[in-house]
Amino acid sequence: MLTAPHQPHGTNYTEAAREITARLAQELDDTVAAGAIQLALEAWKSLAGTDFAWDRYGLELLNVRARLYSEHDDVVVDTGTPVRDDAETRLAVTSLLEQLARYHDRLAADNRDDLNRRLSHDAGARQLRRAVAALA
Repeated sequence: MLTAPHQPHGTNYTEAAREITARLAQELDDTVAAGAIQLALEAWKSLAGTDFAWDRYGLELLNVRARLYSEHDDVVVDTGTPVRDDAETRLAVTSLLEQLARYHDRLAADNRDDLNRRLSHDAGARQLRRAVAALA
């Protein structure tokens, strides 16, 4: 579970997305990254059906979560869900995923990991960018 001070408790969805985006830019933290993927999936769950783009977005995210975040199922971000598909929500979500893609780019370039893991991070970064493109 993402806990204080990491947990954006009591914040709305876009505030939480901005906070996690900023934290991802500053540090390599698997828990924060897992919170980011969880928050991104919450947007899909709440907004799927409003626009076909959310379905394409969700498929990419589900694959990334299964491949890279299966051991982080216990991470929860305590925040509200997005209530409407508007420019502010899409900007918060796409900024979050762009930063998460950069996070995975950094891990893909880290020679301390084995090749298979680095290739998984690279593939995850590409999928996250496809999810962003689906919402553009």
